[in-house]
Order: sequence, then C-alpha cells, then structure tokens
Amino acid sequence: MLALFLGPEVIGLLVPGEVNLVHEGGLFPEPILEVWGVLPELLINVIFASLFLGKTIPHVKEVWNVAGPQITFAHFLSWGQYVVGISLVLFFLTPVFGMNPLAGALLEISFVGGHGTAAGLSGTFEAVGFEEGTDLAVGFATVGVLSGVIIGMVLVNWAARKGRTEIIDNPENFSEEKKVGLIKAENQESAGKKTTRPEFIEPLTAHFAYIGLAILIGFLLLEG
Repeated sequence: MLALFLGPEVIGLLVPGEVNLVHEGGLFPEPILEVWGVLPELLINVIFASLFLGKTIPHVKEVWNVAGPQITFAHFLSWGQYVVGISLVLFFLTPVFGMNPLAGALLEISFVGGHGTAAGLSGTFEAVGFEEGTDLAVGFATVGVLSGVIIGMVLVNWAARKGRTEIIDNPENFSEEKKVGLIKAENQESAGKKTTRPEFIEPLTAHFAYIGLAILIGFLLLEG
C-alpha cells in the first residue's frame, strides 16, 4: 500500500512535474519501475522451481489423503470465481460497458493465481488481443492480497476470541513472546543443517544452484 501511494498512481499524479525527488513515477524513477515490471514474470519461476526440492514424493494414496481436501477446496474456489467473473462479464460488464469478454477469467487468474500468474500470462493476453488484461490482472491481484490479508486477520482474530478455531484454543493465555513472534535464546531451535563444506561451496549458493537447475530443466522442456 505504501509503494502504491509513493508511486505514479498517487504521488506521481498529485505532484506536477519534477519537484525535488518526485518524478512522474512518484518517488521511483522510471528505470526502477521497469525493473519491477518484469520481476513477477521471472520470479514466479523461482517459486515453482523450489516447491518440491528436498522433499521425498510419497505414495499416491498418501498424497491424496493429505492433499485431496485442499485440491477439492481449491477447485471450488477456482471454478466458483470463474462462474462469478464470467457471469458478471456476460450479463453486465460487456453489455453495459463494452468490456472485453476475456475479462471473465481475470478474477480467478488474480485471486487464485496472484501477481506472478498475472504477469506470467502477459504473453497469452497479448496473443488473444487483450493486452490490458495484464494490468487489470495485476491490479486485481493487489486487491486480492490486501483484502485477503486484512479480512483474513480480522476473521481469524474474531474466530479465536469466540472459540471457533481448532488450533488456537485459548489465545488469551498466549505469552508475550508468542504474541510478538520472537523466540528466546534458550528456546531457539536449529533451522537447518549444512549439506556442503563451505570451503567447497557455500550451502546457500548450492541451494540457488539447485533452483537454477530446476528452472533450466523446465526451460528445456518448454523449448522441446
């Protein structure tokens, strides 16, 4: 929200021309905005490439028992958002405002997919003649993230105080340490183990290399 306020959408419009550090892009010069513009499309590859690294894939039955409810829930959300989005386009947005019918898919792309998915589909939007779909999808994704976080926090706090949660049973008994999210030195646990000798290759570098290799394999599959 702060970045949006300091960018071209608010400060850039309110302050005419260049005043001190304020540009047409707000406090962010155009080169910074250009770099930010391409980051989501690139970094979504890092997210998906690292999803299963270091994990042993279990048997299909175990996969279904663990993931089945989440998959079912996700499909209800996805198809439900398609129904709502396409219905709005068919019966209101296109007849009244002349909006491109392809906008019916934006709700699912932005809310279930998010910024990375919206940016990753920019080529698809261009291919079907709906170039503005990328900007709309990114805007929708921002609304989805902010509303999801804010409304979600309110709902979780309300449910916890009303005793309607299964995991959090007595939030009033939380310690100050738990409330602020810090762990005292005597209670801290190891977050991981070194798998490579630092004089050979630094562990974090090795992890980045694994992610890079996964991205390379995906790239080769795509090109092939």
